[in-house]
Amino acid sequence: MNVFQLALTVAFILSGAAGLIYESIWSRYLGLFVGHSAYAQTIVLVMFLGGMSAGAAWVARKSSTLKSPLLWYARAEAACGVIGLGFHTIFTSVTAFCYDTLFPALPGGTTLLVVKWVIAALLILPQSVLLGTTFPLMSAGYLRAASPDGRTGSGKVLANLYFANSLGAAGGVLLAGFTLIAAFGLPGTLTTAAILNVLVAAMVVAAVQLAQEAREAPVDDVPVPAQAEGPTSPWLPRTLLVVAAGTAVSSFMYEIAWVRMLSLVLGSATHSFELMLSAFILGLSLGALWVRTRADTFRDPLRALAITQWVMGALAILTMSVYMTSFTWMVSLLQALAKSDEGYALFSFTRYAICLAVMLPATFCAGITLPLITRMLLASGAGERAIGAVYSINTLGSIVGAALAALVLMPLIGLKALLVSGAVIDMALGAWLLWTAGSASRTTRRMAIGLTGATVVMTLGSTLNAPFTREVLTSGVYRYGRIERGTKNVVFYEDGRTATVSVRKSSDTREYSLSTNGKPDASISAAWFDTVVTGQRMMNGDESTQILLPLVTLAHAPKARTGAVIGQGSGMSSHFLLGSPYLKELTTIDIEKEMVRGSHTFYPANRRVFDDPRSRFVYDDARSVFAAARRPYDFILSEPSNPWVSGVSGLFTDEFYRSARRYLAPGGVFGQWLHLYEIDDALVLSVVRAVHRNFASYRIYLTMDVDILIVASNDSTLPEPAWDVFDYPEIAKDLRRFRRVSPEALEGTLLATRASLAPLMGARGPINSDFHPVLDLGAERTRYRKIAARGFMDMTGDRFDILAALDGRRVGFGAETRESLVLPRAAKRAESARLRAGEPPAELDTTDTDREYRQIRARVAAFRDVMAAPHAPTDWWTWFRMAIEVERDIHGGVSGVIDSSYYAEVERYMTKWKAPDAAHSAWRFMRAAGTYNWEGVTAEVAAQLKARIAGHTWLPVDIIRPASVVALVKTGDRVKARKVFEVLDRYSVLEAGDLRVEILRALVPPPKAVRTDLQ
Repeated sequence: MNVFQLALTVAFILSGAAGLIYESIWSRYLGLFVGHSAYAQTIVLVMFLGGMSAGAAWVARKSSTLKSPLLWYARAEAACGVIGLGFHTIFTSVTAFCYDTLFPALPGGTTLLVVKWVIAALLILPQSVLLGTTFPLMSAGYLRAASPDGRTGSGKVLANLYFANSLGAAGGVLLAGFTLIAAFGLPGTLTTAAILNVLVAAMVVAAVQLAQEAREAPVDDVPVPAQAEGPTSPWLPRTLLVVAAGTAVSSFMYEIAWVRMLSLVLGSATHSFELMLSAFILGLSLGALWVRTRADTFRDPLRALAITQWVMGALAILTMSVYMTSFTWMVSLLQALAKSDEGYALFSFTRYAICLAVMLPATFCAGITLPLITRMLLASGAGERAIGAVYSINTLGSIVGAALAALVLMPLIGLKALLVSGAVIDMALGAWLLWTAGSASRTTRRMAIGLTGATVVMTLGSTLNAPFTREVLTSGVYRYGRIERGTKNVVFYEDGRTATVSVRKSSDTREYSLSTNGKPDASISAAWFDTVVTGQRMMNGDESTQILLPLVTLAHAPKARTGAVIGQGSGMSSHFLLGSPYLKELTTIDIEKEMVRGSHTFYPANRRVFDDPRSRFVYDDARSVFAAARRPYDFILSEPSNPWVSGVSGLFTDEFYRSARRYLAPGGVFGQWLHLYEIDDALVLSVVRAVHRNFASYRIYLTMDVDILIVASNDSTLPEPAWDVFDYPEIAKDLRRFRRVSPEALEGTLLATRASLAPLMGARGPINSDFHPVLDLGAERTRYRKIAARGFMDMTGDRFDILAALDGRRVGFGAETRESLVLPRAAKRAESARLRAGEPPAELDTTDTDREYRQIRARVAAFRDVMAAPHAPTDWWTWFRMAIEVERDIHGGVSGVIDSSYYAEVERYMTKWKAPDAAHSAWRFMRAAGTYNWEGVTAEVAAQLKARIAGHTWLPVDIIRPASVVALVKTGDRVKARKVFEVLDRYSVLEAGDLRVEILRALVPPPKAVRTDLQ
C-alpha cells in the first residue's frame, strides 16, 4: 500500500466514523420529532437506508461516466459537512414551525402523520443520499488508481475499503456515545462529524493532487472497460445481487434479535445499544479484513461465497448457547467488579466483549460476503456500476430486514424464532448458490445436497439448542447480579415491538412483578387478591408510589374532568384516577402494547383502567400523542420507566416540559415521577431545573423513601392539595386494605417547593435537555454504582430540614403512633408520638420499627436516669451527646417546633450543675434552630464556630453548618454565611454534590458568581 492508498484508507476510516455519528445523532433528533415508538424507530431507519440506497443507485448509473470519482467523493463529503454544520438550526426552526403553525392548521389523524413523516424524511434525505454515494465513489476512484484495468486486485481493494469504513463506523458509535455527546451535546457532536467530513474531503483532494503531480497525469481517468476474466453465466450477476439483498435481510434480522436479546443481559440503556451496534459493525470490519488477502485468490469464489453464507447461518444458531451462557458471565462480572467509576469502565469493556462473543462469528462471515460479491461482479465484466448496484441492493435488503423483523416477526414469533429465521435465510442462500453452481461439478452438487440436509437438521435442532428459559431471560441479571431459579413463576412473557415484557409471580409471597427487558417497572402484593381486608397494612414498596402518584396529583386538581397518564406500568395510577367521580375521560399512553396486556395479570387490582368506559389507551410516543391531540388536560401524570432506559430520558427534559405545559388547561397540573435510587442528587437536580425553568410553581413530594413526585402548574401559585380525594367512595374502597392515610401524614410527604429550591436553581448546574441529555448519559453509571440521591432521600429525616426552614414551613408533632407510609418523616413522627404517649414496645421485636423503638426508649430512660442522679455528670461532653440524641428522638420528623418542656428540663439541669458555657451555647443554638429563631442562631454562631475549630464537637457539624448558614442568610449576612460554610466544609461527612451541600453553597455564592435566568 503506497502513501496515496494509505491516505485514502485513513480518510475512509474517518468517513465511516462520521457516517455512524450522523446515524446515531439523527435517530435522536428525529425521535424527538416523530417519537420513539417501534414504528417511529423503524421508519427513521428506513428513511436513512432508503436515502443511502438511492445515492448508491445513482452512482451505479453514473460512475463510469465520471472523470474523477475521487473528486466527486470529496464533494459529497464536503456537502455532508456543510449540511451537518447547519442541521441543528434547520431542525429546531422546522420543528418549531411545525408545532406552532403547521400542525395546528392541519385536520389531524392520518394527514398529520403523513405530513410529519414527509418532513422527517426531508430533514435527513439529502445527507442520506450523499452518504450513500460515498462508498461507490471512493471504491471506483481507488480501483482506478490501484488497478489499471479496474479489475485486477479488485477483491483486495474492495475488502480494504469495507474494512476501513466499517472500522471507522464501529469507533464512531463509541466515540459519539461515550465521549462527544457528554462533552458537546448533540449539536456539538454533529459539528464534530461535519468537521470530519470536511477534513476527509480536504485529505482526498490533497492526495489526488499530489498523486497527479507525481505522475503528471490524472490518477483516476476513466479506464478501459474491464473484460470478464473468462466465460461467465448470464445468470451470475442477477444471482449475486439476490444474495446481496438476502444477506442484508438476514443481517438486520440478526441485529434486531441480538439487540433485544443482549438487552436482557446488558440492560436496555443507551450505552448498551451503542456497544451492541459497535460490536456488530466491528464483526463486519474484521470479516472484510480477513477476506482482503484472499478475495482475489479463491479458486472458486462462488463456492467460497456459498459456504460463507451457510456457515454464517449455522454460527448464528450455534452462538445461542453462548448467549444463554452470557447470563452466568454477567453474574460473575457484577460480583467481581467494584462499584466505582473504574469498575464501571471495566464493566463497559466487558459488556463489549460479551457482545462480540455473541455477534462476532456470524458478523465476521457477513463482512466477507459483500467484498466477495462485488469482486465477482467486477470480474464478470459488470464494470464500476457493480459497486453501486451491490451497495444499493444490499441497502434495500436492509430496509426489508429491519421492517420485517421489528414490526412483524418480533412480536409474531419471538426472539429465538426471529434469529433462527435469519439463519435459515443465510443457510438457504448458501445451499441455493451451490445448487446453482453445481451443474459444472459433481463434487459441488454433492456438497449442495449435504448443505441442504444440514440446513434442515440445523433448523430442527435449533429448537433443542440453548432453550430460551424465561426464568433466566427475565431475571434482570444486569441489575441484580443473580439469577433466581425456582422462586418465581413467569406468568406472562411477550417479545413486543419495543421491549420484552414479562410478569413474574413469587411462589411464596404471591407478589406480582411486571418487567420490561428484565427491569421491574411495577409490582403489587397478595393483599389486592385477598378476600379478607384487614386495613392494618402500611403502604410500602411500589404500592406506595403507585397509589400516591395519582392521588397526590389528583389532590391538586380534585375536580379534574380530563387527564392523561404517560406509562401504563401496573395500571394502578389510571385505576385510582378513575376513582374520581368528576373525571370524564382518561387517556393512558404507552409505547408498548404488550405492557398493557401484561398488566392485565394484575386484574382486578387495576380493573377500572380496563373496564371503565371513561378509560382509553393510546399506543405511541407521548410527545406524538400530545402533538396530534392538540387538546388541553386538567392534569398530566408522567410515570415512564427509569430514565437510564434508552429513549425514556426524553420525557424528563427541558423541551418536553416546555411542550407539555401547552397541553394543560387553565388551573391544570403536571405530575412527574422520578426515582431516588440508582441516581445521584446532581442528576435529579438536572430534572428539577428543567421543571423550574418551565413551570411557575411546583412542589416535590416523597411517595416512598426512594421515589418523588413533582407536581407543577403554569399558575404562579400551585393549588393547595385537597386531601379529601382519598375519601372518594371508589378510592376509599380500594384503600381499605391499608391503614388510613391522614391529611397529617400526607402533609408530611412534602419535601420541597419552588421557593425553597430557587437559590439552587439560580446557581450553575446542568439542565437535562433533548440536546444535552445529561440524565441519559449519567443514569446508567449511577445505576451500576448503586448510588442514591441521599440529599433528597434523607432531607426530611434530618433534624434540621434545610428546605422546610427556607420556606418557613413548620411540621409539628404527629398524633399517629402507627405510620401509614414508609417515609423517613412518617416513621420518625410515629416513633416520637409513641414515645410521648408512653406506649410500651411490642412484645417481640420482629420488625425494624419495633427494634428501633426499643432502642429509643432505652436511650430516653438511660438519659433520665443520669438526670436523676444527685450529682453532675462525670463527663459533660458525653452527657450532652446523650441529650442531643434524645432531642432527636423526641423531635423525630418535626421542623420549626420544639418540645419546650424537654428543653426547659435540660436547661434547668445544666444550670443546676454548672455546665460549661460552650454546652449552654450549643443548647441555645439548638433551641433557636428548632424554632426558626434566626437571630438566636446567629448570636451563637461565633461560639460554635470557635468550638468546632478547636476540636470540641458539642453539636454535629451537619446541624451547625446548615442552621448557621440559613440563619445568617435570613438575617442578611451572606458574607459571614460564606465564611461559615467554607470553614465547616472540611468537617462535614456529606459528599460533594449532596443536595444539602449544594443548596447551602447556592445560598452563599461568591460575590461575582454568574447567575442564569432561572430565578
